Formats: sequence, C-alpha cells, structure tokens
Amino acid sequence: MKIGMPALVEYNTLSELVDLCLKLGVNFIELNMNMPYNFIERISPEELRKIKRDTNIEFTMHMPDDADLGTFYESVRKGYVSLFSDTIDWAEEAGVELLNMHIIEGAKMTLPDRKVYIYEQYSEEFQNNFVKSIKTLSEKARRKNVLLSIENSSNFGRSHIQKALNRSILYPNVKLTWDIGHDAVSNFTDKQYLMNHKNEICHMHIHDVIGKKDHQSLFEGELNICEFLHFAQTRNMRALVEVKTSESLKKSINSLLERKII
Repeated sequence: MKIGMPALVEYNTLSELVDLCLKLGVNFIELNMNMPYNFIERISPEELRKIKRDTNIEFTMHMPDDADLGTFYESVRKGYVSLFSDTIDWAEEAGVELLNMHIIEGAKMTLPDRKVYIYEQYSEEFQNNFVKSIKTLSEKARRKNVLLSIENSSNFGRSHIQKALNRSILYPNVKLTWDIGHDAVSNFTDKQYLMNHKNEICHMHIHDVIGKKDHQSLFEGELNICEFLHFAQTRNMRALVEVKTSESLKKSINSLLERKII
C-alpha cells in the first residue's frame, strides 16, 4: 500500500507540495486539475520525472470535478474528451500512472414532491454519451499504460450511474476509486456497488466523517479508518489521505504513524 497526499489550495507551487510530501514521508501526491497551478500546461513531464528520480515521490492526477463525459452537448463532450486525451499523453510522458475522475450525476429538477435527475430520465442517452467517451479514452489509456479510475461521489447508488459504470469497466484500463468519505455521507449507498465490483477498485480516498462533514482528519470522526486501510493494504493499492489543509495532513499522518500503520 502506498500512502499519498492531495494538492492543497493553500499552496501555489509544486515545490511546496513536494517539500510537504518529503516532510510527511508519504509516497505520492495527487495533483488536482481543479487548481490552475496543477494544470498540465504548467507542470512539465520532465519536472515530474526528475522529482521522482531525486525523491521517489510518485504522482497521480485528479481530473476537474466538473468534467462531464456524459453531457448531452456534443461539442462540450468532445471538449472534455480532448482534455482527457491530452492529459493521458502528458501522464505517459510524466510517468503518472493514474487519472482519477468523477462520473457526473447531472442536473436535477426540484418538483413539489420529489427531485427528478435529468440524466436518470434520459438514462440511455446519458449512458451512451459517457460510454462513448470512455471507449475512446480507454483505447488511448491502454496504449499509454495509464489507468482511468472513476470515483464515487455519493452517486454510485443511482441506477443510471450504475448502468454507465457497468458498461465502462468492461473496457481496458478503466477502474474504480473508493472514496470512503463520499460513501459515508450518503449512508454508504455507494458501498454495495463497490463491493460487488471490488476487483475493479484500484485507488482509495481516505478521510474521516463527522455527521455529514467529510474530509475530516483521520481518527477524529466516526469511521473505522483501520478497516478501510486494511482493504487498501490487502490489495496493495494507493490510498490518498484526502484532507484539505497542511495542518490536517500532518495530524492525520502522525496518527497513522502512532498506530504503526505506516
């Protein structure tokens, strides 16, 4: 099992992330394309390879949260596919083995008595668009030896999402990320699907939860963190400690060290 840290919004440079990673003694950094300083245009593959050679720090990449591969707008869908395709090329050059991504549940209409999810109402169209995107990207990811890992965001319990996932994970180099905090705040509605496809899980996001607040420091909330880390350890996968500040990261990593988990 490899333990990692996320890119932080309080920082503005890659060097700050690397310095903290070295101080914490963790194995990898998950860069994040939601933040401009992590855009692939701003981080050269040569720089990442040099960091890995000099420090043994590895990298994964979190794709933009709003990158919607199932959108009904074809020009927008193609734009996101192009962004992913460029990122796969960049990842191969940079030695980045995994791109983490979301599957978007789509817009919803609030009626007097219920909420209607548009992608669910037009499930076939959504699925076909998402899977068309995944098919194109999977072919390239296989050639470039990069994994695309689809993260639950409290939506794996929805039937239209499950149908799209079922078709997507049949393609090469398409796997699943288990975010335990997102799962917990939705009363573990994602877990059943994930456990039915546990062999496809290749990546984990670990953070604690207090009520409906996730991304809390490890061992300060309601989750059995050791149980989830055991799952990651027995499968020798990467586990990202996905807390959002340097102080919370230091506290979480110290808690892991005190318990001799790392």
